[in-house]
Amino acid sequence: MRVNNLHGSKERLFEMMQKVGGLESKSIITEVTKKKEVLTESVLPMDDRKEIIDEFVDFVAEKLGFGDKLPEIGLSDKEGHAGEMKSFGGYMPGEHSILLIITNRNLADSLRTLGHELVHYSQDLKGVLTPESGKTGSEHENEANSMAGKFLREFGQINPKIFE
Repeated sequence: MRVNNLHGSKERLFEMMQKVGGLESKSIITEVTKKKEVLTESVLPMDDRKEIIDEFVDFVAEKLGFGDKLPEIGLSDKEGHAGEMKSFGGYMPGEHSILLIITNRNLADSLRTLGHELVHYSQDLKGVLTPESGKTGSEHENEANSMAGKFLREFGQINPKIFE
C-alpha cells in the first residue's frame, strides 16, 4: 500500500483510517498473512531491496574500477544501531568491510550511504586513506559525499524503484 500524504501528517492519516476502517493506530492487518505490520515508507520486500543493493554495488564497482574485488558488506536492521554508531554506515579499512544500517530508511538513502562507503573502500585500495580521512570537511570525506550523490542520481535514472 502506497500512501501519498498530501493533506496532513502520517498520524492524521492513520487517525482517519482508524475511524473509517476500525484499524489500530499506525498498523494494518494484511490479508495474506493476517499479522499486524507497522506501516513504513518501505514498500519493497527485503529480498527485492537486497537485489537492488547488489545491483548498486556492481554499478559503483564498475564506476570506481575495482571490479569484483568487493568489500564484505553487512546489513544491519537492529533498532537503535544507527544511534549507537552515530552514523548510518561505516567502512572498516583494516577489515575491508562496510556496515550499512537499513532500519527504517528509504532505500535511496541507504544506497547513498553505501555509495559513500564504497568510495572510502576505493580510496583505501588506492592507499590514500589516512586517520584524518573520515573527518568532516576532509578531502576524502568530501569526495565520498559528492561521488555518492552522483552515483545515486545515475543509478536512480536506470532503476527508479530505489525511490519507492
